[in-house]
Amino acid sequence: MQTKYFKQNQKNMKQLIFSVISIFALCISLSAQNGVKHQTKELETIQTGDYLAYLTQQDGSGTYEGGLDELVYKVIEKRDYRIQPGVHKEVIMLFRGDSNKPEEFKKDEKMYLPDNPAFPITYIQKVYEGNAEMQKEVGYAPRINKYDDHKRLVFLDGKIYIIKKWVDKDNYKLVSVMEHQAKKMSGFKKMKEVMKSPKKMKEMQPHKTLQNYLDTAFAKQQAVYTQWMKDPNNAAVVEHTELKRKLIIDAINKQRDDWRNSEEYKRIKERNASSKQSSLISNVKLTNRTGKDIYIYEEGSSNGSRISVNSNGNFNCKKNLYYSFSGNSSASKATQITNTGQSCGQTITVN
Repeated sequence: MQTKYFKQNQKNMKQLIFSVISIFALCISLSAQNGVKHQTKELETIQTGDYLAYLTQQDGSGTYEGGLDELVYKVIEKRDYRIQPGVHKEVIMLFRGDSNKPEEFKKDEKMYLPDNPAFPITYIQKVYEGNAEMQKEVGYAPRINKYDDHKRLVFLDGKIYIIKKWVDKDNYKLVSVMEHQAKKMSGFKKMKEVMKSPKKMKEMQPHKTLQNYLDTAFAKQQAVYTQWMKDPNNAAVVEHTELKRKLIIDAINKQRDDWRNSEEYKRIKERNASSKQSSLISNVKLTNRTGKDIYIYEEGSSNGSRISVNSNGNFNCKKNLYYSFSGNSSASKATQITNTGQSCGQTITVN
Protein backbone atom coordinates (compact mmCIF):
# COMPACT_ATOMS: atom_id res chain seq x y z
CA MET A 1 0.00 0.00 0.00
CA GLN A 2 2.85 2.37 0.91
CA THR A 3 4.73 1.43 -2.28
CA LYS A 4 1.65 2.21 -4.42
CA TYR A 5 1.21 5.53 -2.64
CA PHE A 6 4.90 6.39 -3.13
CA LYS A 7 4.77 5.64 -6.87
CA GLN A 8 1.68 7.79 -7.32
CA ASN A 9 3.28 10.61 -5.37
CA GLN A 10 6.44 10.30 -7.50
CA LYS A 11 4.35 10.49 -10.69
CA ASN A 12 2.56 13.61 -9.46
CA MET A 13 5.89 15.22 -8.57
CA LYS A 14 7.27 14.57 -12.10
CA GLN A 15 4.19 16.13 -13.65
CA LEU A 16 4.54 19.13 -11.37
CA ILE A 17 8.22 19.57 -12.26
CA PHE A 18 7.41 19.27 -15.97
CA SER A 19 4.68 21.90 -15.64
CA VAL A 20 7.00 24.28 -13.78
CA ILE A 21 9.71 23.86 -16.45
CA SER A 22 7.18 24.45 -19.25
CA ILE A 23 5.84 27.59 -17.59
CA PHE A 24 9.40 28.80 -16.96
CA ALA A 25 10.33 28.23 -20.62
CA LEU A 26 7.20 30.06 -21.76
CA CYS A 27 8.00 32.97 -19.48
CA ILE A 28 11.53 33.17 -20.89
CA SER A 29 10.14 33.12 -24.45
CA LEU A 30 7.58 35.83 -23.70
CA SER A 31 10.21 37.89 -21.90
CA ALA A 32 12.53 37.61 -24.92
CA GLN A 33 9.73 38.67 -27.27
CA ASN A 34 8.85 41.62 -25.07
CA GLY A 35 12.49 42.72 -25.09
CA VAL A 36 13.09 42.40 -28.84
CA LYS A 37 12.98 45.61 -30.87
CA HIS A 38 11.68 46.02 -34.38
CA GLN A 39 14.09 47.25 -37.04
CA THR A 40 13.08 50.90 -37.00
CA LYS A 41 13.89 51.04 -33.27
CA GLU A 42 17.20 49.25 -33.89
CA LEU A 43 17.90 51.77 -36.67
CA GLU A 44 18.11 54.53 -34.07
CA THR A 45 21.57 53.25 -33.05
CA ILE A 46 22.83 53.18 -36.65
CA GLN A 47 25.05 56.14 -37.51
CA THR A 48 25.36 57.74 -40.92
CA GLY A 49 28.80 57.68 -42.55
CA ASP A 50 31.34 55.09 -43.66
CA TYR A 51 31.26 51.42 -42.67
CA LEU A 52 33.70 48.51 -42.76
CA ALA A 53 32.19 45.28 -44.07
CA TYR A 54 33.51 42.15 -42.32
CA LEU A 55 33.03 39.07 -44.50
CA THR A 56 31.20 36.19 -42.80
CA GLN A 57 32.10 33.22 -45.01
CA GLN A 58 32.96 29.98 -43.19
CA ASP A 59 34.94 26.93 -44.25
CA GLY A 60 33.57 23.39 -44.28
CA SER A 61 34.05 23.01 -40.53
CA GLY A 62 32.22 26.26 -39.73
CA THR A 63 35.36 28.27 -38.95
CA TYR A 64 35.20 31.93 -39.94
CA GLU A 65 37.72 32.76 -42.67
CA GLY A 66 37.60 36.53 -42.08
CA GLY A 67 38.43 39.32 -44.48
CA LEU A 68 37.12 42.78 -45.35
CA ASP A 69 35.22 43.88 -48.42
CA GLU A 70 37.51 46.44 -50.07
CA LEU A 71 34.77 48.58 -51.61
CA VAL A 72 32.91 51.57 -50.20
CA TYR A 73 29.95 51.11 -47.85
CA LYS A 74 28.12 54.13 -46.50
CA VAL A 75 24.86 55.03 -44.77
CA ILE A 76 23.88 58.17 -46.64
CA GLU A 77 20.59 59.11 -44.99
CA LYS A 78 17.74 57.99 -42.73
CA ARG A 79 14.55 59.79 -43.71
CA ASP A 80 10.81 59.47 -43.10
CA TYR A 81 9.07 56.54 -44.77
CA ARG A 82 6.69 58.23 -47.20
CA ILE A 83 3.92 55.70 -46.56
CA GLN A 84 4.11 55.94 -42.75
CA PRO A 85 5.79 59.27 -41.90
CA GLY A 86 7.00 59.41 -38.31
CA VAL A 87 6.60 55.65 -37.87
CA HIS A 88 9.29 54.05 -40.04
CA LYS A 89 12.24 55.17 -42.15
CA GLU A 90 13.74 54.99 -45.62
CA VAL A 91 17.43 54.09 -45.42
CA ILE A 92 19.66 55.25 -48.25
CA MET A 93 22.78 53.10 -48.53
CA LEU A 94 25.81 53.27 -50.80
CA PHE A 95 27.18 49.97 -52.05
CA ARG A 96 29.95 49.15 -54.48
CA GLY A 97 30.99 52.72 -55.16
CA ASP A 98 34.56 53.46 -56.23
CA SER A 99 36.18 55.64 -53.57
CA ASN A 100 38.28 57.31 -56.27
CA LYS A 101 35.20 58.37 -58.27
CA PRO A 102 32.80 60.12 -55.87
CA GLU A 103 30.85 61.57 -58.80
CA GLU A 104 29.61 58.05 -59.56
CA PHE A 105 28.19 57.45 -56.07
CA LYS A 106 24.65 58.44 -57.00
CA LYS A 107 24.11 55.47 -59.30
CA ASP A 108 25.26 53.10 -56.54
CA GLU A 109 22.79 54.38 -53.94
CA LYS A 110 20.09 51.91 -52.85
CA MET A 111 16.94 52.50 -50.82
CA TYR A 112 15.77 50.09 -48.10
CA LEU A 113 12.23 50.02 -46.70
CA PRO A 114 10.62 48.15 -43.76
CA ASP A 115 9.26 44.66 -44.51
CA ASN A 116 6.19 45.08 -42.30
CA PRO A 117 4.09 48.16 -41.36
CA ALA A 118 3.58 47.06 -37.73
CA PHE A 119 6.80 45.31 -36.68
CA PRO A 120 9.56 45.12 -39.34
CA ILE A 121 12.28 42.50 -38.77
CA THR A 122 14.29 43.34 -41.92
CA TYR A 123 14.62 46.27 -44.30
CA ILE A 124 14.30 45.35 -48.01
CA GLN A 125 16.03 46.91 -51.02
CA LYS A 126 13.16 48.69 -52.78
CA VAL A 127 12.05 51.37 -55.21
CA TYR A 128 8.61 52.93 -55.51
CA GLU A 129 6.28 52.08 -58.38
CA GLY A 130 5.92 54.53 -61.26
CA ASN A 131 7.75 57.68 -62.25
CA ALA A 132 7.98 60.92 -60.27
CA GLU A 133 4.85 62.36 -61.92
CA MET A 134 2.76 59.27 -61.06
CA GLN A 135 4.09 59.23 -57.50
CA LYS A 136 3.22 62.90 -57.04
CA GLU A 137 -0.26 62.38 -58.46
CA VAL A 138 -1.19 58.98 -56.95
CA GLY A 139 1.18 58.43 -54.03
CA TYR A 140 3.78 55.87 -53.06
CA ALA A 141 3.72 52.07 -53.17
CA PRO A 142 6.84 49.87 -52.89
CA ARG A 143 7.51 47.79 -55.99
CA ILE A 144 7.35 44.00 -55.60
CA ASN A 145 10.48 42.82 -57.37
CA LYS A 146 11.72 39.22 -57.29
CA TYR A 147 15.17 40.40 -58.44
CA ASP A 148 15.76 42.67 -55.45
CA ASP A 149 13.40 41.59 -52.66
CA HIS A 150 15.91 38.95 -51.53
CA LYS A 151 18.43 41.70 -50.66
CA ARG A 152 17.92 42.79 -47.06
CA LEU A 153 19.48 44.50 -44.08
CA VAL A 154 19.13 43.79 -40.38
CA PHE A 155 20.22 46.41 -37.83
CA LEU A 156 21.44 45.06 -34.49
CA ASP A 157 23.32 46.82 -31.71
CA GLY A 158 24.77 49.45 -34.03
CA LYS A 159 25.86 46.90 -36.66
CA ILE A 160 24.36 46.22 -40.09
CA TYR A 161 23.94 42.64 -41.29
CA ILE A 162 23.91 42.33 -45.09
CA ILE A 163 21.68 39.53 -46.39
CA LYS A 164 21.18 38.06 -49.86
CA LYS A 165 19.08 35.18 -51.17
CA TRP A 166 16.38 35.80 -48.54
CA VAL A 167 13.51 33.30 -48.67
CA ASP A 168 12.35 33.43 -45.06
CA LYS A 169 13.82 33.81 -41.58
CA ASP A 170 15.47 30.39 -41.78
CA ASN A 171 16.66 30.49 -45.39
CA TYR A 172 19.03 33.27 -46.43
CA LYS A 173 22.73 34.03 -46.93
CA LEU A 174 24.54 36.33 -44.51
CA VAL A 175 27.20 38.08 -46.60
CA SER A 176 28.87 40.42 -44.14
CA VAL A 177 28.49 42.49 -40.98
CA MET A 178 29.18 46.20 -41.18
CA GLU A 179 30.58 48.35 -38.38
CA HIS A 180 30.68 52.15 -38.35
CA GLN A 181 34.06 53.59 -39.29
CA ALA A 182 34.63 56.74 -37.25
CA LYS A 183 37.55 57.78 -39.46
CA LYS A 184 39.10 56.31 -42.56
CA MET A 185 41.72 53.60 -42.07
CA SER A 186 45.08 53.59 -43.77
CA GLY A 187 46.00 50.61 -45.93
CA PHE A 188 48.29 49.31 -43.18
CA LYS A 189 45.56 49.47 -40.52
CA LYS A 190 43.15 47.68 -42.84
CA MET A 191 45.71 44.90 -43.32
CA LYS A 192 45.94 44.52 -39.54
CA GLU A 193 42.14 44.50 -39.33
CA VAL A 194 41.98 41.72 -41.94
CA MET A 195 44.41 39.65 -39.86
CA LYS A 196 42.24 40.10 -36.76
CA SER A 197 38.92 39.56 -38.52
CA PRO A 198 38.66 35.73 -38.18
CA LYS A 199 38.99 36.03 -34.39
CA LYS A 200 36.56 38.97 -34.36
CA MET A 201 33.92 36.96 -36.26
CA LYS A 202 34.45 33.94 -34.01
CA GLU A 203 33.80 36.07 -30.94
CA MET A 204 30.86 37.90 -32.54
CA GLN A 205 29.18 34.73 -33.93
CA PRO A 206 27.14 36.78 -36.44
CA HIS A 207 25.15 33.82 -37.82
CA LYS A 208 23.98 32.76 -34.38
CA THR A 209 23.29 36.34 -33.27
CA LEU A 210 21.26 37.10 -36.38
CA GLN A 211 19.28 33.85 -36.26
CA ASN A 212 18.41 34.34 -32.59
CA TYR A 213 17.08 37.80 -33.39
CA LEU A 214 15.07 36.63 -36.40
CA ASP A 215 13.50 33.72 -34.49
CA THR A 216 12.36 35.93 -31.62
CA ALA A 217 11.43 38.95 -33.73
CA PHE A 218 9.44 36.89 -36.25
CA ALA A 219 7.27 35.39 -33.50
CA LYS A 220 6.56 38.86 -32.15
CA GLN A 221 5.93 40.23 -35.66
CA GLN A 222 3.16 37.70 -36.23
CA ALA A 223 1.44 38.56 -32.96
CA VAL A 224 1.83 42.34 -33.30
CA TYR A 225 0.73 42.48 -36.95
CA THR A 226 -2.41 40.43 -36.27
CA GLN A 227 -3.41 42.83 -33.49
CA TRP A 228 -2.34 45.90 -35.51
CA MET A 229 -4.57 44.93 -38.46
CA LYS A 230 -7.64 44.86 -36.18
CA ASP A 231 -7.49 48.65 -36.10
CA PRO A 232 -9.51 49.88 -39.15
CA ASN A 233 -7.12 52.80 -39.65
CA ASN A 234 -4.14 50.44 -39.93
CA ALA A 235 -5.96 48.06 -42.26
CA ALA A 236 -6.79 51.07 -44.43
CA VAL A 237 -3.08 51.95 -44.77
CA VAL A 238 -2.33 48.47 -46.16
CA GLU A 239 -5.38 48.48 -48.45
CA HIS A 240 -4.68 51.98 -49.73
CA THR A 241 -1.05 51.13 -50.54
CA GLU A 242 -2.16 48.07 -52.53
CA LEU A 243 -4.70 50.18 -54.44
CA LYS A 244 -2.01 52.72 -55.35
CA ARG A 245 0.32 49.96 -56.53
CA LYS A 246 -2.42 48.42 -58.69
CA LEU A 247 -3.45 51.78 -60.17
CA ILE A 248 0.12 52.71 -61.14
CA ILE A 249 0.87 49.28 -62.63
CA ASP A 250 -2.40 49.33 -64.59
CA ALA A 251 -1.61 52.83 -65.88
CA ILE A 252 1.88 51.76 -66.98
CA ASN A 253 0.51 48.66 -68.72
CA LYS A 254 -2.19 50.71 -70.48
CA GLN A 255 0.38 53.26 -71.57
CA ARG A 256 2.58 50.48 -72.96
CA ASP A 257 -0.37 48.87 -74.75
CA ASP A 258 -1.39 52.25 -76.21
CA TRP A 259 1.96 52.98 -77.80
CA ARG A 260 2.42 49.41 -78.97
CA ASN A 261 -0.93 49.63 -80.76
CA SER A 262 -0.15 53.02 -82.29
CA GLU A 263 0.54 53.47 -86.01
CA GLU A 264 3.86 55.16 -85.18
CA TYR A 265 5.05 52.11 -83.24
CA LYS A 266 4.09 49.77 -86.09
CA ARG A 267 5.99 51.90 -88.60
CA ILE A 268 9.06 52.01 -86.33
CA LYS A 269 8.97 48.21 -85.90
CA GLU A 270 8.79 47.74 -89.66
CA ARG A 271 11.67 50.17 -90.20
CA ASN A 272 13.77 48.42 -87.53
CA ALA A 273 13.13 45.03 -89.13
CA SER A 274 14.03 46.43 -92.54
CA SER A 275 17.23 47.99 -91.18
CA LYS A 276 18.18 44.73 -89.50
CA GLN A 277 17.62 42.81 -92.73
CA SER A 278 19.69 45.35 -94.66
CA SER A 279 22.47 44.95 -92.11
CA LEU A 280 22.39 41.17 -92.49
CA ILE A 281 22.54 41.45 -96.27
CA SER A 282 25.60 43.69 -96.19
CA ASN A 283 27.50 42.01 -93.33
CA VAL A 284 29.22 38.77 -92.43
CA LYS A 285 29.64 37.59 -88.83
CA LEU A 286 33.11 36.28 -87.96
CA THR A 287 33.67 34.07 -84.90
CA ASN A 288 37.18 33.63 -83.47
CA ARG A 289 37.99 30.05 -82.40
CA THR A 290 41.75 30.21 -82.99
CA GLY A 291 42.66 30.36 -79.30
CA LYS A 292 44.28 33.79 -79.79
CA ASP A 293 43.15 37.33 -80.54
CA ILE A 294 42.93 37.96 -84.28
CA TYR A 295 42.82 41.09 -86.43
CA ILE A 296 40.52 41.44 -89.44
CA TYR A 297 41.65 43.46 -92.48
CA GLU A 298 39.57 44.56 -95.46
CA GLU A 299 41.03 44.33 -98.96
CA GLY A 300 43.73 47.01 -99.36
CA SER A 301 43.63 48.05 -95.69
CA SER A 302 46.47 48.21 -93.15
CA ASN A 303 44.14 48.91 -90.20
CA GLY A 304 42.91 45.75 -88.46
CA SER A 305 39.88 45.29 -86.21
CA ARG A 306 40.49 42.96 -83.29
CA ILE A 307 38.26 39.99 -82.37
CA SER A 308 39.11 38.56 -78.96
CA VAL A 309 39.30 34.82 -78.29
CA ASN A 310 35.87 33.13 -78.50
CA SER A 311 34.24 36.43 -79.50
CA ASN A 312 32.73 37.61 -82.76
CA GLY A 313 32.23 40.69 -84.87
CA ASN A 314 30.28 41.93 -87.90
CA PHE A 315 32.14 43.07 -91.01
CA ASN A 316 31.40 44.38 -94.51
CA CYS A 317 30.85 41.34 -96.72
CA LYS A 318 31.23 43.29 -99.96
CA LYS A 319 35.02 43.30 -99.65
CA ASN A 320 37.54 40.49 -99.33
CA LEU A 321 38.40 39.92 -95.65
CA TYR A 322 41.69 38.69 -94.20
CA TYR A 323 42.88 37.77 -90.70
CA SER A 324 46.21 37.95 -88.88
CA PHE A 325 47.43 37.42 -85.33
CA SER A 326 49.24 40.76 -85.56
CA GLY A 327 47.68 44.16 -85.14
CA ASN A 328 50.55 45.70 -87.12
CA SER A 329 49.96 43.79 -90.31
CA SER A 330 47.94 44.46 -93.48
CA ALA A 331 45.56 42.67 -95.82
CA SER A 332 48.45 41.82 -98.15
CA LYS A 333 50.29 39.94 -95.38
CA ALA A 334 47.22 38.25 -93.83
CA THR A 335 45.23 35.08 -94.59
CA GLN A 336 42.09 35.47 -96.70
CA ILE A 337 38.87 34.16 -95.14
CA THR A 338 36.03 35.57 -97.34
CA ASN A 339 35.45 36.48 -100.97
CA THR A 340 33.63 39.64 -102.04
CA GLY A 341 29.86 39.26 -101.83
CA GLN A 342 29.89 35.48 -101.24
CA SER A 343 29.42 35.41 -97.44
CA CYS A 344 26.74 38.07 -96.87
CA GLY A 345 24.33 37.19 -94.05
CA GLN A 346 26.49 34.21 -93.00
CA THR A 347 28.46 33.35 -89.89
CA ILE A 348 32.00 32.15 -90.52
CA THR A 349 34.20 30.55 -87.88
CA VAL A 350 37.95 31.26 -87.97
CA ASN A 351 39.78 28.25 -86.55
